[in-house]
Amino acid sequence: MRSKHKRADQPLTVLVVEPRAGDLERTRVVLGEAGFRVVPVTRFDAAGPLFEAIRPDAVVLAAQAPDYAAVSVARRLRQMGRGAVPMLYLVDAGDPDTYRHCLEKGLCVDMVPRSGSGEELVLRLRAQLRLKASVRRAMLPEDAGSAAIHDPLTGLYNRTFLLELIALETRRMERFGGSFSVVAGALEDFRAMRKESGRGLAERLLVYCAVVFGQTVREADVVARVGEDEFAVLLPGTPAEGVPDVMARVGERFALARLQVQGKVLRPSLALGAVSYPDVVGSPVQMLTQALQSLRRAREERRSSTGMGLTV
Repeated sequence: MRSKHKRADQPLTVLVVEPRAGDLERTRVVLGEAGFRVVPVTRFDAAGPLFEAIRPDAVVLAAQAPDYAAVSVARRLRQMGRGAVPMLYLVDAGDPDTYRHCLEKGLCVDMVPRSGSGEELVLRLRAQLRLKASVRRAMLPEDAGSAAIHDPLTGLYNRTFLLELIALETRRMERFGGSFSVVAGALEDFRAMRKESGRGLAERLLVYCAVVFGQTVREADVVARVGEDEFAVLLPGTPAEGVPDVMARVGERFALARLQVQGKVLRPSLALGAVSYPDVVGSPVQMLTQALQSLRRAREERRSSTGMGLTV
């Protein structure tokens, strides 16, 4: 059984998946000289079994056209590791198609351009590992599992981890250009319903809403619970003009949602708001706050015009 805590004198393990043998050897040498224990593999289909066997501290995946297998592997490894293992895409310099693919569909995994010295890969990998350690210390100092980045009730990512992902996405946009958006959503009349029906029913409704969100957004999008009844979705590669379609899709899905509890059928109603980068710039907290303020304005406008809320 793998030890729950790594001793301070043990090197951190990095799983490197790179189909090109020459590039794989160069990456192995660079990371080895930087003090990492490297597990190299040339086959993407071997990444899952190796990940399961060694439980690495981080993963580096070579992203290449035309199949971009690294993206599908990252999705599988993220599910296996419950989002707790940092990952990086290693991308050839001067390959705009791969950069664009990873920006839009890469699950918010950061990218590092392949360079001769490998210095940037080492620096970014160490930064990711420091981020992972700091989030764990801040949230659950005694827990080495993925609970530090997940909401315990819904299983979604939590506010702290979403803010870190927004920060990473901002740095990627500053470096490579492009846009991303943050959509915030909150249940109508949630507090009144909780007061009337009890905490148990309220929690079931929140879990149900988390499932609806997860079934509605793209695989590349990231859903988090950021408040008692508030959710947020990070939309990589989505500019402001693409947000109305996303909000319409989420709204339509919630309009069809039904939750049957104790002989009652609840129809959750949702208020939505959004901000987009670079139309809005600021710290991750400021961007999330502005998205929440946008949804609160929308909620007030909706209540004043229709009086709609959670109905039975």
